[in-house]
Amino acid sequence: MVTVREHYDEVLSQYYSRIFGDFETKVGEQQTLLERLGTRVVHRDSIAVDLGCGSGFQSIALARLGFRVLAIDFCSRLVEELNERACGLSVDAMTGDIRDVAALAPSGVDVVVCMGDTLSHLERMEDLDRVFEGSASRLAAGGRLILTFRDLSGELRELDRFITLCRADDLIMTCFLEYETFTVKVHDLIWVRGPDGWHFRKGVYRKLRLAPAVVVNRLENAGFAVTWHDAPVGMVVLVGTLLSSRHC
Repeated sequence: MVTVREHYDEVLSQYYSRIFGDFETKVGEQQTLLERLGTRVVHRDSIAVDLGCGSGFQSIALARLGFRVLAIDFCSRLVEELNERACGLSVDAMTGDIRDVAALAPSGVDVVVCMGDTLSHLERMEDLDRVFEGSASRLAAGGRLILTFRDLSGELRELDRFITLCRADDLIMTCFLEYETFTVKVHDLIWVRGPDGWHFRKGVYRKLRLAPAVVVNRLENAGFAVTWHDAPVGMVVLVGTLLSSRHC
């Protein structure tokens, strides 16, 4: 089976933004969420790091809130898209592995975000510790790590495992979920209409089945005080506040 990175590079990235509908509407939603979570600049040069930035919904929202943003994603196509969309904003987007945040981000960061469903794309549960501890090492004391992710600890049944992602005149995307003990196999099925008719693409990759309690425990072990926040059904929103600086 291909890796998550290979699946994005070879299948999903060119259609990724369309899954979410209108781009500006999605940016506005994320800016509203970040403001609701109390995300604001604390000084003129406040820095935010966006882990798993994708095409930039959170990065652009953070920049519009006044942050200087470092955006990191493993998919070069999505990084290029973000750089195009963020023209004129204080966003520095780069291709990289979010597990290397300790090496990629500067010290004294005010906010780190890892949103959407980025966390579930890690290869193993132990990678959570690397991301959380790496973020803690870059954050200033009192800095915050904002997480959203899908709660995959439960299972959808029968036909509920088929989910429509996008339906347009030239693009139809759906996925099928196959549950395993610690992961879920996501089968992406994509129909694209071109000048010569419809073409079918497909791919499959694994996501981690993240349980909220497990994520909270690992955050606390990395030195964060954790608060829960309201989220849409099936999603989890957590904010970790760093208790003391761990700069190295």
